[in-house]
Amino acid sequence: MGKNLCLVLGNGFSIDLIKQAKLEKEIDVVNLFSKGAEIPWPETGQAGYLSFKHCPNLWNLGARPNMGKDDAMALLENIITCLNVHVLNNKPRVPDGSAKPNDIYINAYYELTSYLRTLFSYYNSLVPDGSLTQKLDGWAWLDFLKRANESEIYESISIITYNYDTWLERLLIENDISFKLSQVEGGNNGESPKITLIKPHGSISFYHKNQSLAEYEIGYGKDIPGEATTDDFETKYDIPLSKCLVNALVPPAGDTERIKQSWSGQIRTSAAGCAKKLKSGDELMICGISYWHVDRSEIDELITCCSPEVNTFMFNPYPNVAMDAVLTSLFKNYVYHDDSSVLNKRLML
Repeated sequence: MGKNLCLVLGNGFSIDLIKQAKLEKEIDVVNLFSKGAEIPWPETGQAGYLSFKHCPNLWNLGARPNMGKDDAMALLENIITCLNVHVLNNKPRVPDGSAKPNDIYINAYYELTSYLRTLFSYYNSLVPDGSLTQKLDGWAWLDFLKRANESEIYESISIITYNYDTWLERLLIENDISFKLSQVEGGNNGESPKITLIKPHGSISFYHKNQSLAEYEIGYGKDIPGEATTDDFETKYDIPLSKCLVNALVPPAGDTERIKQSWSGQIRTSAAGCAKKLKSGDELMICGISYWHVDRSEIDELITCCSPEVNTFMFNPYPNVAMDAVLTSLFKNYVYHDDSSVLNKRLML
């Protein structure tokens, strides 16, 4: 009986991939507003999504394509923190329909989720099908996944990724590595694959089955605790710059436990189930997780599910100090790596 391997991937994984592929000039996943002037408005195809015309609330809060990454991150955190608190507030809206003091932040949240879906769909379109593997020739993570999938050392490989890009899926498909996507229909690539992908924060590849493709608009005023379940979505990897009106994604720093979107809760439960299966001798690899204070409960849920005997590895050149301390306190077999190149020495079969 082989080992169980669980990978937990954050934005740092995508950053490493983009750097290895030499795509840093075209794709920026650190400052999510820096390319906003280039992103097309889906209805017209014209550049300028991040503008006062299309995103007045984001714009009035200071979102600009030329803002620095620290300012961009601070603005994102303010918007999501307001959203996280907003969903706990059961007080009714003002009867006369007048705006409440924080409506600008809530409306900015709607703009942000729509913008992010279009942003990452645009990034996806910049890399033609079949070219990603060539750009990532020699990348340690890709080579490791190939070997791990072929090896009898691992019985199962679960990949919990909080990224909603599809770079990983595209790599697996290009390299004929079978995988299935947990919960969402249409994500299987091969029968009974060893690899299972779990995306609790959603994906640009998740499409609502009953969505209307009418004139594109930002859905202001929709109830944030969405009723859509995983059965309402299907997976499509032929991703256009779509007019998708239902955004199955949780922005950076979003708290899925508070937002309580049904589809996300279902996938989060699936992720916790994988972590619970990890026992002595199994392996947990964590790459590029930020461990922000506003969303760390989701990571805590995973790592406290595991046996303390699990062989645990963290890959991050600039690890969160608190997360390093937590992993040290939970796992006696914890090893830290500042570079993924050490993966080249694993499974040398």
